Amino acid sequence: MTDRLIRLMRIITLVQAKPGILARELAERCGTSERTIYRDMDALSAMHIPITHMGHGKGYAFIGNFALYPLDWSSEESAAFSQLSNAIEMIKPLMPRGFESAYEKVMAAEYKQKADREEKMEIARKEAGSLWMERNGAGPEQPHLIHILHAVLKQKCIRADYFDNAQEENGLEIDPYYLVPLENRFHLIGYCHRMKVIRSFHTHDLTNVKLTDKNFSKQPFNLQAFTKQKWSVDEDSLRVVFKVRFSEGVLEEIRRGKSGIVPIKTEQHGKYAYFEVSLERDREFIDWVTNFKEAAEIIEPVHYREVLRYQLEKWLSLYK
Repeated sequence: MTDRLIRLMRIITLVQAKPGILARELAERCGTSERTIYRDMDALSAMHIPITHMGHGKGYAFIGNFALYPLDWSSEESAAFSQLSNAIEMIKPLMPRGFESAYEKVMAAEYKQKADREEKMEIARKEAGSLWMERNGAGPEQPHLIHILHAVLKQKCIRADYFDNAQEENGLEIDPYYLVPLENRFHLIGYCHRMKVIRSFHTHDLTNVKLTDKNFSKQPFNLQAFTKQKWSVDEDSLRVVFKVRFSEGVLEEIRRGKSGIVPIKTEQHGKYAYFEVSLERDREFIDWVTNFKEAAEIIEPVHYREVLRYQLEKWLSLYK
């Protein structure tokens, strides 16, 4: 019974490490016959392990997200380790007993981690795209928009190329002051070091956007006056509505006005609070939300949420 349990666990590992693996190869790896593998597959099915046969010559694979626990390693480490598969037969005689099965488990975990990461990225991309289209009647956000917003909030200078009205400007250094949503497009307002003036840029015409290590301090600048002169828009159009999910206790404090910032409405059922924030105070609002740590989560706008995630990933990378 113990031998069979070990074999069943190894089958799970092998299927995860190599989706599409054939019964013949499973039999070779497990030191048994194909007939036994077929019986083992029936046993795994009876235990509700979601392994399926994909058709003649296509082998076995998992259905859905079932897998062993993934490892936490870098893409470089993953790529280096995976290269061992090309030399596994050569080095196996030199390795201690159990090396091959250990290697298979590690590769199975790596495969699952990669699949999970790709699935999450795809979900995030679709959600961001659908929200953008729903609100603005346009296509998905430009990928560099998150980096621009991060630079705005952290007051970091950016370097970018800009192409507008048949004029190409390469290597511009810009102090990004504000990101303004207007007429289904985002406009970046910032100080252009080359021209030594404050300009507005269409974000979809910015390319090769890179954050620099240079910090900047905003000059005395009246955002409302600038936008009114350029686009004839009033102050009310330069506001952001944040949707934030709080823990139950914190939401009650927010609702009663104990937190210092009053929401425009709350949803007790989903523990959501909505805040209307001047564009000039978005950074201050972000800092206020982060003071609640895990008791608060920005839900919308999505691009602010992505900026926070980007910052958290940078912090996490320091402790790996």
